[in-house]
Amino acid sequence: MTLCSGALVAPNLVLTARHCVAKAITTMPSCDADGRSHNGAHIGEDADPAAIVVYVGDRVQVDRDVPRARAVRTLHPTGHVLCDADVAYVILDRPITGVTILPLRLHDSVQSGDEVVPVGFGGGATNVIGQRRPRERSTVLAVGPAANQDTGAVLGPREFEVDAATCRGDSGGPAIDVRTGEIVGVVSRGGSCSGHGNHVYTRVDAYARLARVAFGAAEREAVDVAQR
Repeated sequence: MTLCSGALVAPNLVLTARHCVAKAITTMPSCDADGRSHNGAHIGEDADPAAIVVYVGDRVQVDRDVPRARAVRTLHPTGHVLCDADVAYVILDRPITGVTILPLRLHDSVQSGDEVVPVGFGGGATNVIGQRRPRERSTVLAVGPAANQDTGAVLGPREFEVDAATCRGDSGGPAIDVRTGEIVGVVSRGGSCSGHGNHVYTRVDAYARLARVAFGAAEREAVDVAQR
């Protein structure tokens, strides 16, 4: 079972990474600055939505905790390559209450030098998977298309890199703009958990159309559930 992070962006809609809702072919995507794969397909068919569940809390233990909701549908870019496209929305079977709904920045891109706070269930410095930790402020080092020779990061046109470490369990977690509180990206891939740089996010504004489709579908699903 894979534990990923995500952000609630509507009462019944979660933003996460696509590799969190699809069956993996490789765990090490290799990408170029045009957003193309160097090692073929990265993911296969979608995971069964019924097998995707959502937990809430500061410490998640999947063998003990009761899920707060289950997926009914996932929406994401087409294709089987994660380069430049590692983003997904998960429509839930019920609204989640008592959790802050975070806004998305869909009108403008993040810029080099911006400061963000990454949040995820990778445990931070303790690296305890399932433990939610916001990181210290992290600087955006580069926005794609780019290749950062200092860190080894290669970024497609819809990706950006931050300096603070993201760890296993953080996949799909949001990067939140320090100034505005908006989500600007989701964790896609990265180097060493303790390393500087080469922590790659997919920009949410680059998939604004997908976001609008997901919000519309989530609203329709909410109405349908209410009428059952």
